[in-house]
Amino acid sequence: MTEAKAPNATVRKAVSRLVAKYFLLHLLAEIAKPDDVLLEDYKDLPVREITQGLIDRVRTEFDICENEKLPNENLFRRWCEINGMFGYDDSAFVGYNQIYLPRILDLRDGTTESEELHHKAMRHTFDRFDYERQGFTVSFFLKSESTMRELLREVVRRNLPEHAEAGDFLVLSQSGSFQTAMYEYFEGVLKHALAENERLLNGILPHQVATELKHNGFVEPVHFKDAAVIFTDFEGFSAGTEHLAPSEVIRRLDTYFTEFDRISGVHGLEKIKTIGDSYMAVAGVPEKHKDPVRAACDAALDIRETSEKISAQAGKDGWNIRIGIHTGPLVAGVIGKQKFSYDVWGATVNFASRMESSGAPGRINVSSTVHKRVEKSYRWEERGPQPVKNLGRAEMFFLLGKK
Repeated sequence: MTEAKAPNATVRKAVSRLVAKYFLLHLLAEIAKPDDVLLEDYKDLPVREITQGLIDRVRTEFDICENEKLPNENLFRRWCEINGMFGYDDSAFVGYNQIYLPRILDLRDGTTESEELHHKAMRHTFDRFDYERQGFTVSFFLKSESTMRELLREVVRRNLPEHAEAGDFLVLSQSGSFQTAMYEYFEGVLKHALAENERLLNGILPHQVATELKHNGFVEPVHFKDAAVIFTDFEGFSAGTEHLAPSEVIRRLDTYFTEFDRISGVHGLEKIKTIGDSYMAVAGVPEKHKDPVRAACDAALDIRETSEKISAQAGKDGWNIRIGIHTGPLVAGVIGKQKFSYDVWGATVNFASRMESSGAPGRINVSSTVHKRVEKSYRWEERGPQPVKNLGRAEMFFLLGKK
């Protein structure tokens, strides 16, 4: 191998010590900056102590005594001027400084371990640095590294002509490896952000609906011929919570609704939404269900039983649940552009809500349509025609349990 392709220990020592002297000049200028500059973005860090520690270590690692002459040119000031995003004198570089020392040590040592320590310092700094708030983009970081690489190549060629080729190869190789590591880091950040966005989206929308939204940017409304809708509500909720702290009300609702979510999942229902103390779920949406009415009835019985157990534990402060079920056609789709919501509409939905409000505490009130579909599988209490707000009178039944 030629010297250009195999920088030896002598080349590494010469190049790294040269770069260390430029870095030391920058650190001395950095520590002399006023507090309002050094601490502006690093209020929780002992910035001066960190910087002084870097100064001491650079002198020790590269045997640079205090009276040794340093370069006349501040490489980092030039780097800053070329980048053009911020001024050198009114900016602090604490994070970058903590990456730069491992960089010089890696130039000197050239081992797998020194390279990983360099990249580890980069990842650690980026993890802690709020670059989004600062307005720094991935392309900016990559471009900044390219700028620093070219500046280093220039000072090596100018100051170490006897090692120009090997030193140039050394700087180029390290910069390429560092940019690859930087790209991989931000690729990981992007993948994590996308996964988190997908998790949140799937928590808001049914999986297949979320997939359609991601692929198409919108969701076509779908007409379902056969679905069963459950509504639940707590009797006297407003009056019963007047003496409770808001945090306690939320905690209790969360206890009930978490269990309702679990039960809905067991029976193949899709939770649509909660409004205050009301809970709504549907069987047969967004995927067809082989027997949506039976699924809704079984879920309603489990919801009532679970609700009674939770309320019993609360004693006199327990809440009494009302449940209503109706079945029929409906339309489902997504509304909203910024905050998406999967919802269902139609007469079936409205009538299911009326079944809940026309019921009684601790009871499951269903329409005659529901009763006819699964009459032989459950025990019933016939109620006869009952008034329905704005709809006249309708046959209703209390669902008592399975036969």
